[in-house]
Amino acid sequence: MIIISAMSKDRVIGSGDGMPWSVPEEYEQFLRLVDGQAIIMGRRSFEIFGPDLKSSANIVVSRSAGAIEGALVCGSIDEAVEKAVSLGRTVFSAGGATMYEQTLPLASDMYLSFIKGDFSGDTYFPAFDEADWDIIERRDHDAFEFVHYRRKR
Repeated sequence: MIIISAMSKDRVIGSGDGMPWSVPEEYEQFLRLVDGQAIIMGRRSFEIFGPDLKSSANIVVSRSAGAIEGALVCGSIDEAVEKAVSLGRTVFSAGGATMYEQTLPLASDMYLSFIKGDFSGDTYFPAFDEADWDIIERRDHDAFEFVHYRRKR
């Protein structure tokens, strides 16, 4: 599983019902990376990103949501991971905070975009020990830095 997220240097990933920044280049990168793959996310994240996702394997974890157009709904992260793996595609965890907390122990890789600037918000990416991860790739862009982490074996 690959965790994919954009965040501020203070790990802010959300504010209210969205992100506190607009970085089209980073968002386009996100869409390219997940295109055609299995994407697991919470209901609120799907409400934000769902209309832009082209994958037919959008999996929403929700204990209370019924059917959601454009997504398969699973009642637990275990059920969602099992379904995603059965589709034979790369599995991405795409937020929000609760999903990241639950999938961090399962992830082999993380694709993290660190948005440049100071942002306030109410939703945060969980803390992780960088000593447990190798940096595979680091790319600097005007508005963000992309870092590919791989869990050490």
